[in-house]
Amino acid sequence: MKTLKTISVDNLVQHPYYAQVYQNCATDYLVSSIKRTGNQPIYPIIVVPIPDEEDRFWIVAGYKRLQILLEFGNYEVEVMVYDIAGEKEIKNLIIDLNKQRLKTGHELVMEFRHCLEVYPAKRGVKGNRYEKIGNELHLNKEQVKDLVILDKFFAGQGESILDSVFDFEGININQANTLMKIIDQFPEKFSSDKTYVKLCNRKYDFTRLKYVVETLNIEDEDDFRIGETYLLREKNITEFKKILMQLGKIESRQKAHEDSKTEVQSVNDEFTTEHTHIVNADNRFVDLGNKFGKKIKGLIGSPPYGDKRLNGNELGIDTGHNMTGEEYGKYLAETYARYIPEMEDDGSVYAIIDDFRLKNGELACSLEHFVVEMQKVGFYLVSRYVWIKNNPMPMNYKVKQMVNGIEFIYRFVLDPVNYYTNENLYNENALPDGAKYMISHGCTNQSKDGKTTRGGDYVQSELKKLRNTLSEQECINAIQGNVANPETFFVQVGDKKHTSTAPIYLTSVLILECTQEGDLVADCWNGVGNTMDSALLLNRLYWGVEKEENYFDQTCRRAEITEEIVKEFYPLAPAA
Repeated sequence: MKTLKTISVDNLVQHPYYAQVYQNCATDYLVSSIKRTGNQPIYPIIVVPIPDEEDRFWIVAGYKRLQILLEFGNYEVEVMVYDIAGEKEIKNLIIDLNKQRLKTGHELVMEFRHCLEVYPAKRGVKGNRYEKIGNELHLNKEQVKDLVILDKFFAGQGESILDSVFDFEGININQANTLMKIIDQFPEKFSSDKTYVKLCNRKYDFTRLKYVVETLNIEDEDDFRIGETYLLREKNITEFKKILMQLGKIESRQKAHEDSKTEVQSVNDEFTTEHTHIVNADNRFVDLGNKFGKKIKGLIGSPPYGDKRLNGNELGIDTGHNMTGEEYGKYLAETYARYIPEMEDDGSVYAIIDDFRLKNGELACSLEHFVVEMQKVGFYLVSRYVWIKNNPMPMNYKVKQMVNGIEFIYRFVLDPVNYYTNENLYNENALPDGAKYMISHGCTNQSKDGKTTRGGDYVQSELKKLRNTLSEQECINAIQGNVANPETFFVQVGDKKHTSTAPIYLTSVLILECTQEGDLVADCWNGVGNTMDSALLLNRLYWGVEKEENYFDQTCRRAEITEEIVKEFYPLAPAA
């Protein structure tokens, strides 16, 4: 119910939530508009009664108009009174009545946070939360998802980044996402709010920002000005590196990196749930005991790729760097050999692996050396699959080789005659009647044109979906799909993004081939736990080893979440 009233300005008070969300400085345009209409606004000021205070009202819309009327000498104003008393209803009314106003980026951030409260995350509620918020704010669902992550990350510190993202002329969501990942890697470089303000420039090439942050102190004004020439593309990488060399920045960065190295501790941090046991340790020195009293049926994972990935700093500090192909093959084989006593006699090892190039550009031939060294330590090669990537990473034209859209999967066993293979891998009846397994959220991995599809949550159910990734159009054993990161559904603020995860559809196929329900699956190159997810969602036990503490933490959280998903949507009998 609403009524028009003329009320003394002494009885009008701005509602505190209105003041919190919106700035209320009158504009010259609004002053001119009210003058043209006879010193009276076109739309009345909107108010609601203040509880237990007779004839006093909260202003919920039109506070700017009131300021102008006071300047014109009006001490009584016409208002529209809405008879609403509930605090939640009043807050919603404030937002609804101010939707048409021109807003700053900060005001849009506050409206967004209001919508997050109106549409909280709840299981079992019909309709998609992100779609509802998007409808309120004229955003698509994917934009809302990204903004939720950004709001969690920048809230409290870096608010200027959020304001800029919501401002029409500010940085875009992709730039803010890039910045978030860089801050996550180098938090010590972003201790000042002024740094965030300086980065609110949509003209910057944010793909260049990581190198600037690595080499310069961006909180220092002189250093930032140097980096800005590169961010604005006024300098190319060669020119920029020349400046850094002259200033001694590169050498000091390398020294700082070397000084910060620490030895890996042999002491193991452990995490255990009903179906998982994860250890934070070096896989070459870890205590091989597991909590399930079972031996490993399938050891599945993707080892480091030698010099193939340098994490952008060319320091060569990762596992396998600065090794020849022969040295690297021996290193991997020795690592896998440690796990032979923990494996079932009919168990399998799957290595998802690719070759790398030496510093002089020639191939290391590490795959060939790897196979030979694995045979020397007691393994037999029984299968070699090709993983065909529908959407491989693009390659710069300056690189002399064509894009490699495949990787190999080698299957080794301890007994070349009596090793277990699921004979029902290609049949629907490999699953119990009526059983369905949720595989992941995020990327579908099913895009026919080979492009990554970011269209929301999805469910891969039954063996048929997994079987469809096995190519029947090739003259080789192949598993085909997108290079996707569905694990990002589980990534939280502060997590380090893994650069080379094996998609869940890939590890699921391998697990289905070499194990049965209730068997123990392991991954001594755990990463962020994609093998673990596949194992849990296919009712297997899982044991993982991860040296990187950040990845270990992500896997632990992910284990809890996945176990809850499995229990809630697809109840499984406890693995025996």
